[in-house]
Amino acid sequence: MQKMMTAIALAIAAALTMVPTAQAQDQVAPVAGTPAPLILVVDQNEAVRLSAAGKDMVAQVEAYSKKMQEEFEPEQKKIANDAKQLQEQASVLDAKVREQRQKSLRDRQVSLERRVQERQAQIQGGVNKVRQQIAEALEPILKEIMIERGANLLIQRGAVVLGAIDVDITMAAIQRLNERLPKVTVELVEPPKPAEGAGQ
Repeated sequence: MQKMMTAIALAIAAALTMVPTAQAQDQVAPVAGTPAPLILVVDQNEAVRLSAAGKDMVAQVEAYSKKMQEEFEPEQKKIANDAKQLQEQASVLDAKVREQRQKSLRDRQVSLERRVQERQAQIQGGVNKVRQQIAEALEPILKEIMIERGANLLIQRGAVVLGAIDVDITMAAIQRLNERLPKVTVELVEPPKPAEGAGQ
């Protein structure tokens, strides 16, 4: 089940890092009458990770992971035990019988892996949906804070090299996000079906 747990861990990581970020604007020469930039800084990934909704999302994904392991691990162990037994008996089995049992084991393993992948895709679909929900809740909060502080430019913290004043609004954004979206629900979402004729 190690692969299964790794895939879920990656889903969690993706949920916390793939948040739309503010795009750096191209450097242009100042134009007469253009207002001076009043800059604020935010770390949107951290805002999601430390928010109540982000933590709730991670906890639910971990619960799905545990449930999936409990569901599929016994079957994986049974396949492994049957494979070991077949290996021990291989020298005394008729060649045709041995091949049939080997094929049966391969089919069972492929079927199990397919079901695991389907469940992982469903969990990832739920994560993507919640991540979008959090991003949509965060966007107006950032705009509000900009207006309140008279800023006209918001940049991602990672783009800042040096700063002499505290213009980071991440914690303020987290506080408001916690008030407006304290909980989320991660549901299993079926991945989109391939279009008919795709790949033909």
